[in-house]
Amino acid sequence: MKSILAKYLNKEVGINIENAFRFEPAQISAVEDNYFSVVDEKKSYIHHYSYHCIVQIIENEKGVDIGGFLSHKHFNVVIKVGHIIEFGPGY
Repeated sequence: MKSILAKYLNKEVGINIENAFRFEPAQISAVEDNYFSVVDEKKSYIHHYSYHCIVQIIENEKGVDIGGFLSHKHFNVVIKVGHIIEFGPGY
């Protein structure tokens, strides 16, 4: 995974940061031996992920299109990370 993501260091990618079903733009800011980091576009938070969190990476020379008619997005690469579903008060 490290060698794949290293190609996109300091570039925009699509990743499902806060919602398993919604891909948002983020910039890969680090690609280390055990983890990678992205900076989300909305809040400028830095998110660090172990490579074990990656479910799938989708890449194409021409980019990857995601979404439907009203929510179409185009990214250089798309990273799908696994999410833990949490239930608690208010759910």
